[in-house]
Order: sequence, then C-alpha cells, then structure tokens
Amino acid sequence: MKTSLIATAVTAVFVSGIAAAGSYGEEKTARDIEAQISASTPEFSQLDADGNGALTATEAQQSPELSSNWKEYDKNEDGQLNRAEFSAFEKTNLEERAKQYEKGADEAEDRIDNAN
Repeated sequence: MKTSLIATAVTAVFVSGIAAAGSYGEEKTARDIEAQISASTPEFSQLDADGNGALTATEAQQSPELSSNWKEYDKNEDGQLNRAEFSAFEKTNLEERAKQYEKGADEAEDRIDNAN
C-alpha cells in the first residue's frame, strides 16, 4: 500500500515535467515513466531467491542501489533485510528518482524559457 502511494506521488511529480520533456521530442506519459522506474527497481520477491522472506547481501547484489547502501537499510544489523527494511529502501529509491526526473523537467523548462 505504501509503495503504491509513493508510486502515485512520484508519478504526479513526473506529470509536471512531461510537457517540458515533450517539447524536445521526448514525450513520455506518466505510465511510461512509472514503467521505467518499476522495471529498474526489483521487487522484494524477485530478489529473495530462496523465498525465505529476508534478503541477504548476496541476494541484494542484483540491485546495485540496494547493495551499495546495504548498511543503511539493515537497521537491526542482522545481515538480512526484512520486508520493512526493504520498503524503506524502495521509498528512498523512488524519492531519489523523483528528484532526478523533477530536476530534468526543471532544466528542460528552463531551456524552453531561454529559447523564447
């Protein structure tokens, strides 16, 4: 549920930049952007190779973002990520991606303004 709300919020941020991106021939819909994020952010079940309900550092290596920030998300320092810890990673990852897209949209809007 939280992930759905976050994804919806992220999509809303992206929609604001779609018009600017479209001006440069890079027209993307909110669904295109959401699909791109979903495709690049693995689901917990995809990473949990042994299906035990926890991710090991080895399993997390499939996601460079998760693997490189492992200690930040392994809050209880048990060497595994449970679903709650993984949800914190997903939230942070989506927020960071939203900021990147928003920055790109702002830059595109600035280029449009400067061209006129």
